Amino acid sequence: MKAKEKGCGAMDGWLSWIRPPHHEFFKTACILHDELYLLGGSKADRLKADIRLYQDMVQHSLRYFHGRNVGSQAWFLFLAYLYYKCVRWFGSSQFNYHD
Repeated sequence: MKAKEKGCGAMDGWLSWIRPPHHEFFKTACILHDELYLLGGSKADRLKADIRLYQDMVQHSLRYFHGRNVGSQAWFLFLAYLYYKCVRWFGSSQFNYHD
């Protein structure tokens, strides 16, 4: 198995010591995403895992910032999208592909 449950950020390599913005806020969603990457599967399964990460981050942001600062909510929704794009662009090598 390639991916290791760790939370948000790169799993290994020279970027593994860097944590993305607000990684603690999104930690639960990231850990579930890591578990789905460990479980693995097909390219379609990876896409589902990545979409789930994005949806979980969006829901957490909407719940947390409901009735609070709209600017902060918008920022966290943008971060959720950025996390999603990063796992789509750079996460393929960490997914446990199998039939």
